[in-house]
Amino acid sequence: MRNQALYRQWHILHLINQNRLTGVSKGELAKEFGVSKKTIARDITNLSTCGFPLYEDQDAERENQVFYYFTKGYRLPDYSLTYDDILNLSLASKLWQESGLVSSEPIKNLLHKIDSNLDKSILKFYRDVQKALISDSTGVVPGSEEMNQNLSQLIKAILNYKKVAFNYYSVQNQKHSHKEVSPLSIKYFNHNFYLAGYYKKIDQVIVFAINRIESLVVSDSPQDEVAFDSDVYFNSGFGIYTGDVFQVKLQFYPPTADYIAERIWHPQQKLDRLPDNSIILEMPANSLSEMKKFVLSYGAKVKVLEPEELINLIKDEAKGITEIYK
Repeated sequence: MRNQALYRQWHILHLINQNRLTGVSKGELAKEFGVSKKTIARDITNLSTCGFPLYEDQDAERENQVFYYFTKGYRLPDYSLTYDDILNLSLASKLWQESGLVSSEPIKNLLHKIDSNLDKSILKFYRDVQKALISDSTGVVPGSEEMNQNLSQLIKAILNYKKVAFNYYSVQNQKHSHKEVSPLSIKYFNHNFYLAGYYKKIDQVIVFAINRIESLVVSDSPQDEVAFDSDVYFNSGFGIYTGDVFQVKLQFYPPTADYIAERIWHPQQKLDRLPDNSIILEMPANSLSEMKKFVLSYGAKVKVLEPEELINLIKDEAKGITEIYK
């Protein structure tokens, strides 16, 4: 509802701006947006509070209707942003906050440039939209200047077709190692950035969490020639890490079933609703460990039907959980 009000108010501004000489009547605006005249009056009050220099005039020669105008000499700046521009800018900045990159100096400078070039009333409107959007801060990887620099350097290396070298900590092996790879693409997933890089030593493309990369150096050496399609690579299975593709079949029970049904978990997924209102989700995956995390996150509201290896992993984990709580 609030987004609809913001959308309407922003278009009211543009209609008044387009009809600076004749004004726009309260009745015309109410008809245009399908709302009451009281709602339009409230919108005008809100816009005036934001700093837009609006006034109303009751015109006796036009059936005593109330018309709205900008004060003499004021008009929306030529570089004014549209409602969609402001909304997209707000969404982008919220994603930056999620990723931790809001602490990055280049992005802070960009936001400062935007702030300093916006009309004050438009800037307040932008900030009001910001307040209406809440970013997800759950499980966010804390940002650091090194991570910001690494991300910037990796993007440049990809664009310039250069190899990179770095020290990497593997959570799975709990070991540090030195890697030299050809960086191919970067994906933002589950509040973190991941690099897909070709590791010639094992002739394989592997994924690295960028927050675990240290001492990154961009080489002068050109990347290794490798056939790579980032969409195919990252969308062949479920999650971020890759491997041999296998099919997963899960049964979700109410009320979780409705949550699962309203989302796309994989482009090739198949959903079937059963008479008991449970949902069967079938989709390809390529990491048993990632699928195990996914299944465990829904507790007793999901049952693994296939494959057998995943069923056994969940059973073993359930035994371990039972032992902890004894």
